[in-house]
Amino acid sequence: MPETYEAKLRGNRIRWIGNPPISVDDDVDVDVIVTIVENNVGQTELRPFGLAKGEFVVSDDFDEPLPEEILVEFEH
Repeated sequence: MPETYEAKLRGNRIRWIGNPPISVDDDVDVDVIVTIVENNVGQTELRPFGLAKGEFVVSDDFDEPLPEEILVEFEH
């Protein structure tokens, strides 16, 4: 199962925030997959409304309760 660890990337070096997920010697190669997610904490601009206009349609019964046969599937 994938796990998430927080780190900072500077140049080609990763500095773990908190405890690193693994502990290895500097001369040992470890295969990893890194997903970079930008952190826009300081972003003050609001996203405009309607960015996906025309890309999908919300049905009129969107807020209605789901049928019983579908609700049962969530209970398993």
